[in-house]
Amino acid sequence: MPELPLWAGAERAEDDDRPADIIIRRAAVPARFAEIRAERPLFTVSADGDMRVDIKGHHVFLIRGGREIIVDTDTPDDADCHTYLLGPVLGALCHQRGEVILHAAVLRFGDAAVAICGQSGAGKSTLAATLLARGHRMLADDVTVLRQAAGGTQAWPAYPRMRLWQDAASRSAIDTSALDRCVVDLDKFVVPVDPAFDTTPLPLIALVHLDRCESPADEALIPLKGLKAAGQLRDNLYRAGMAHALDRATPLLQATARLAAGIPRHLIARRHIDDGAAERLADRIEAAIGA
Repeated sequence: MPELPLWAGAERAEDDDRPADIIIRRAAVPARFAEIRAERPLFTVSADGDMRVDIKGHHVFLIRGGREIIVDTDTPDDADCHTYLLGPVLGALCHQRGEVILHAAVLRFGDAAVAICGQSGAGKSTLAATLLARGHRMLADDVTVLRQAAGGTQAWPAYPRMRLWQDAASRSAIDTSALDRCVVDLDKFVVPVDPAFDTTPLPLIALVHLDRCESPADEALIPLKGLKAAGQLRDNLYRAGMAHALDRATPLLQATARLAAGIPRHLIARRHIDDGAAERLADRIEAAIGA
């Protein structure tokens, strides 16, 4: 899995011999659980909380106890498999652990982090690439664990890769000719960001949700407070349906409210979609947050 950085060893020598935190292995995955708690189009949850994720029958994963992932695939294309492992499978494992997961690109601003959220096609990857080009380091491109820390909410780094559609890569002058596709039949590519990857958990000082508008004249950053801010965070959780299927709906809602209160700024970014939109929005965010 070249997407993941190599383990550099523990800070304390006695921690070097501890058991692996997560084990990923290849083996056959049962076609069906004997007892089923919940069943959805993408995943099934067993009575004891195991989760089976099925990607069109070609890639099937079994996630157990937030610690073990079994991979069962009938295709030799590892890039596809890695995309699912670092997306819905990672999400399932985190939900089994009771983590709160944000669906966002997260970048470093000074000594803190800013999360960029939005629906598919809203332009968050293009904006993230624009901010990277301006010298901001990346913590995550898609799946971000949020945790409470002293003084607020903390965003945790994921892995040093981002995923860009061909049009977004072209706008950022990124050559995709030698890059792996996220999925073999999509024009979406895995872009390494190793030199610009930040491994430090950082306080999350702003959550920016991208929304479209009809004209560049209507572009603006609009602050949210209170219940609207908490609702914005809730609406941008990563595959919250997995937590609900694990009977974690109430704890997730409570944790989301606490985490939302620990983020100082919640913003709606209205933007018109054109070739200069990402640069204009990057200017607005840097002015509002601080470059």
